Amino acid sequence: MRGNPMHVIYDGKTKRLIRLEDRLLMQFKDTLVGDSAGNIDLGGDFVVGQLEGKGAASARVSAYFFKLLNEAGIDTHFLRAHSDTELEILPATRIQLEAIYRALAYGSFIRRYRGYVQPMAELNLVEFNLKDDALGDPLLERHVVAKLGIASPDEIGRMEVIARRVARTVTRVLTDQGLTLIDMKLEFGRIGEKLVVIDALSGDTMRVYDPAKKKVLNQIELAERLGLLP
Repeated sequence: MRGNPMHVIYDGKTKRLIRLEDRLLMQFKDTLVGDSAGNIDLGGDFVVGQLEGKGAASARVSAYFFKLLNEAGIDTHFLRAHSDTELEILPATRIQLEAIYRALAYGSFIRRYRGYVQPMAELNLVEFNLKDDALGDPLLERHVVAKLGIASPDEIGRMEVIARRVARTVTRVLTDQGLTLIDMKLEFGRIGEKLVVIDALSGDTMRVYDPAKKKVLNQIELAERLGLLP
């Protein structure tokens, strides 16, 4: 694009960020993440394979949920869909946290508290993890978040409130399709003084269970159930 150069500023496991003048393009990949043994796991730190069409499915689901959040008055970095695999977003200063909304006990929560909680037990809680793959994204107590200077106590409280609002919006949509939200990862950033939801809202960042099929849906299956694929 003449006079409008595009620069890759981040190339991650499942997404790539490209700077384009005063906005960014978030480009979704077909890669799958998992653990060091090669098992697929949404919370994994390793690329373990590919699923053709996953990038397009993740982009469509993210655009769909971001639009709903914006309409509900929840601030996000989303502007519009740019292509089948790209979203236009506003630049934001990332807060190095992952806010994990856990509707039900699953995955790492079960492993962490083995013997104290039953699989799929109702939780309805928000946890914060440090976003740092090298450290294994450790769980952080809220006072530690503030002590480390990652976010202020006020921001921590607001992030929890927003995470619960996002979860309610997503849950309402999924329930209409006979699906159940297990958990979801949210990330936040700052645009000036405004706290906004950033990153993605897709099958890459949430576990969705289909009670009828008794399985957790993959990214493409989720997009299909939401009627977002041609």
